[in-house]
Amino acid sequence: MKVLLKKVCVGAIVAIGLALDCVAMTLSGTVSVNENSDTAANAKINALNSARRQILTIVLSQYSNKESLVELIEKTSSDDLMNLIVSTSVSNEQMSTTDYSAKITMNLDNEAVKKWLNENAVENWVPLTESDEKFTLVIVLPNGIQDWSELKRIVREANFELETQSMKGNQVIAKLPLSYRTKFTAAVRSAGWKYADNDGVLQIWK
Repeated sequence: MKVLLKKVCVGAIVAIGLALDCVAMTLSGTVSVNENSDTAANAKINALNSARRQILTIVLSQYSNKESLVELIEKTSSDDLMNLIVSTSVSNEQMSTTDYSAKITMNLDNEAVKKWLNENAVENWVPLTESDEKFTLVIVLPNGIQDWSELKRIVREANFELETQSMKGNQVIAKLPLSYRTKFTAAVRSAGWKYADNDGVLQIWK
């Protein structure tokens, strides 16, 4: 997995938190914001909108093409970006008549984020959470690393991410979200791979 570490100067101190639970991963970020407007209420709305865009940019830059991501965030409405956030918490909140400042933490909805990026053709490797239903693949690689490299390329171009369970000899056991099964089989079939279903386990070979 490629990890792109970028620093974005947006007038805020940004801290990124990645909470790990076994193989499940919750993406989250924290930013300090300070906004002003005609009223404190409007300043707070502006602060939340700003925090959301900052957090999505910083966190998802590690799991997607940065340039395409920034362009997508800029053209997406604040209301639509709200659908990518599963929870928000606020601390160190301070208000005056026209100013608002706080430290804001947001947890992202991995599945919604990945769907959003895929639908907008942004290359990404956003990890899915353990709660997503998955199916098992048994992959046979007659030509070893050559076949594996080709399959990884197919998967990457289709915006999938194989969760490798084990590799032994010319056989790989992996998992994918169940919702990707049809698209995955179509992608490998068009590349000349064969596949068969064995009681829900997808076997593919070259």
